[in-house]
Order: sequence, then C-alpha cells, then structure tokens
Amino acid sequence: MVLGIVAAIGLAMTVPSTAGAAEPAPTAPPSDYPAALTARLAKEYGDPTLAQQVVGGLDAGLLAKLEARVPLAQVATSPFLAYKPERVPARTVDSVVAFSFGNRTAADGTITAGPMNEALAATIAKFVKKHPVPVFAQQEIAQILQADGVKKVTSIDPMVGPDGQPVYLSTAGVAQEIVEKAATAGTRLGTVGVIGFADHAVRCVLTARGATMDAAVPQGVVLPKTYDPQSGQPWTRDRAAYLPVDLIGRITTL
Repeated sequence: MVLGIVAAIGLAMTVPSTAGAAEPAPTAPPSDYPAALTARLAKEYGDPTLAQQVVGGLDAGLLAKLEARVPLAQVATSPFLAYKPERVPARTVDSVVAFSFGNRTAADGTITAGPMNEALAATIAKFVKKHPVPVFAQQEIAQILQADGVKKVTSIDPMVGPDGQPVYLSTAGVAQEIVEKAATAGTRLGTVGVIGFADHAVRCVLTARGATMDAAVPQGVVLPKTYDPQSGQPWTRDRAAYLPVDLIGRITTL
C-alpha cells in the first residue's frame, strides 16, 4: 500500500520544463559615443555621476578628436581611457620619473610644493630607500628629496619667462626634459618607474612612453590620491575639477 501511494505521488509530480523559456536579454553596449564614453569612465572613476559631468562638459570638437583617437568599438577596452596605470615589478626599475601635482601659493606670491607634492616626495623616498635608482623629478618634488638627503636626484626646473616668473611646464614638457637631461648626463633610464598623483598617473605613463621611455608604475607603490582644496592650481583642488582637464590633456597632447 505504501509503495503504491509513493508511486502514485511520483506519477502526479511534474518537473517544471525550461524548454522555450526566455533567456535574459544581454545588455547591449551603448550605441552612441558619449554614452559609451560615460559608461567606461563611470567604471574607471567609480563614480557614474562624475563621469556624466565630465563627458557632458566636453564640446563637440573635443569629442570628435577623442573618437578619432579611440573609436566607439574600442571605448570599453582602450588603455587610453584607463585610470588604473600599468604596473612593472619594482625590482626591474632602473630609474624613477616623478611628475608634480599642484602647489601652494602664499599671499605674497611665493610658491611652495604643497601637501600633494610632499606626499609624492615621501612615496619616492620610500621606494628608493629599498630600490636605490636615479630619480628625475619636477622641481617641487626634487627640492624636498634633495633637502631630505635622497641621492641621485635630478631636478626638472620650469623655464623662466621675460618677467622673471616661472613658466608652467606641461606633463609632456617634463617628459621631454627628462629624456634630454638623462642623455646629457649619460644616464640610462632603462625601465622607468613612474610616480605621480593617482588620477594623473596613467597620463604620466602614456606621456613618458610617448617620449620614448619604457614606463609603468612600480608594483607595490601606493600613489597619493588625497586632493588639496587649497592648491595654487585650481584644476588640482578636487576630482571634479581635475578629471576633465586630465581627459582634455590626453585628447590634445597625447
């Protein structure tokens, strides 16, 4: 009797069929350039609202230049749009190249390194203590390192204008100066470890490579990322101010 009841229950049970069930529709990639760019930068920034703000602020001419450099089909994967820099094993680094970020300007016009460059200098000092290699750094950083007794530091100084004031040196200008100074000194750059502010680092690497350096950020190095709201360069006071400038810099100079 029990077996008969079990058999009857078994015959009555039905297994739900999946035949013909609709599969979830895959999410289609954005079909227009601004939307695709916004989606990529949202992932890179970790902030969709900020990505919308940055892309929305680009004029049609800049978008056209960017699309010529990174076509729609490449937007999701192109290293040109990355904000996480490529890394190289620290033990393979032959030289360090450092790019400054911001500064501080006193009421009397005196310019000092500021906390972001101080953080970059501390990062470099920590690295070269373990890996004693030549350092080529912008003046703001180099002066701190030299004052702290770090060896083999070459300062990349700004040009001086007719009025005696320093002339702003772009990231590309710094990279070119480094290559020229290294050649003049007979220093082999070799594998270059790039150290820069976190949001600036990928552009630093791309620019260094454009100047013929074999460049990447050393593995294990934690790049500074805290912005200085009192920076003397307004575009380096926070992410919302800086990231559009960084992207425009990539479009127009790389």
